[in-house]
Amino acid sequence: MKKIRNIVTMVCALAAAAALWMQAGSAFMKLQAGAEPLDSETEFGQVRGEYISYEAAYPVGVCVEEYYSGDPDRVRTYGYVVYDMERQTFLYIVVPEQYDGRYSSLLYNLQLAVELRAGKDMTPAREEGSLELMDQAAIDHAMAALEESEIVELYNDVKDDKVYSDTYFGDEYGEIMAAVSQEISRGVSQSEWYRIDSGSINGMTIPDIWICILAAGLSALIAVGNLISLFTGGRAKQGGKASDSAGAMERFLDAQRGWVEEWCQYCLARASRSAYLSVAIWVVILVGIGYFAKTPTERIFTFSLPLGLLLGELTGLFIIWVQRGQAKPRKILKRMEKGVRKALPSAGAQEEFAEDFLKAGEEWAFRERKKNSMLYGRLGSRYWSAFFGTGVVTIVEVEKLERVEPETISGSYRSGKVRVSYESYVAKFYYQGTPLWENGDKAFSFETTGGRDAFLALAVKRGVDGVKIREA
Repeated sequence: MKKIRNIVTMVCALAAAAALWMQAGSAFMKLQAGAEPLDSETEFGQVRGEYISYEAAYPVGVCVEEYYSGDPDRVRTYGYVVYDMERQTFLYIVVPEQYDGRYSSLLYNLQLAVELRAGKDMTPAREEGSLELMDQAAIDHAMAALEESEIVELYNDVKDDKVYSDTYFGDEYGEIMAAVSQEISRGVSQSEWYRIDSGSINGMTIPDIWICILAAGLSALIAVGNLISLFTGGRAKQGGKASDSAGAMERFLDAQRGWVEEWCQYCLARASRSAYLSVAIWVVILVGIGYFAKTPTERIFTFSLPLGLLLGELTGLFIIWVQRGQAKPRKILKRMEKGVRKALPSAGAQEEFAEDFLKAGEEWAFRERKKNSMLYGRLGSRYWSAFFGTGVVTIVEVEKLERVEPETISGSYRSGKVRVSYESYVAKFYYQGTPLWENGDKAFSFETTGGRDAFLALAVKRGVDGVKIREA
């Protein structure tokens, strides 16, 4: 079953890595190579789809490209129609609202009088992104921005008055704007339009590219990890079986190894299921948010889905990492050994306890495994003991025992803003001379009444002279 789970995980992780790389790999390679400056001799069609650096000197018109979803009063991106003097053509550049200051400043300065413009910063706005061909709907949107251009409107107002015309269009910038305004007034005959989306490569923003690549890389690592696990068995090498000549404590710990390893494997399997569930939950949450926020489908696949996968995988790996740190048989057995030594400080008592435990055998063993806990113990002739999956040890000395009482403990505690209820079923042990109204000297705690009642029945069967055991 574990191998099947590893194979399924490996195949799914490889498929996710391949899909994400196909989606963002090309853009990532262009990003790593860096934006190529566009020289004046290169036509737009020659670098279509390439990641370029472009200097926009003459923005002519502006329009709103996109509003924030559900809020028509908040602009997300602006589209600027820019005139390219070297190629004598128009280019459409889309920039986020928070970064359009340089373009709006240039557009404003180009509408000023020559004397005022002379003191302004006219440095071109530098933009990086991939050059993409526009469809007809996008072209119509850009043409509408040109028709509403304030520069063109200003030119048409002053073109018949030489004084005013020289006032606004008498310098180098003005001459270019005048020529552009004349072309727009006659009707733009440009057949192909190209656009640059700021910080976007092949339709993907740079943060989206990194999210896809990180998710693809992590998925590939998970696939490799599962492949290695298929050949190694997925478990660390444990200590060998104790020899018959070994000490009683060593043989006692070796006798615990079976159920401890079983519990650790159960915990790791449960952690794996939680990891798979975390991936599904994160993906559903992020995709759901994108859907209800009316995010474009393309962006859901380039942002929401990869981000959900990345966060889910990170959460899942964290869950497994934490569980692996806890579910180590050697560590649990070491903790048990310390618990025995703490309960029985004398070396002789420790050896005596270990021998008594081993002699009792599985006939007098009891266990209770629930979703979050594991309890295993034996009823020896001199010691009754219970061991939890966490390594906690409880030892009862039978010669001191007077009575055993069942009890149900319930209550609640506050966890943040939520009150959590709990209930456990306890077998309390009272040593000789301990009043019944006190809390008892030792206790074995069970999660179910069935587990506790089975233990009490076994204790009655074991039988100890002078010890009263109440089963209900």
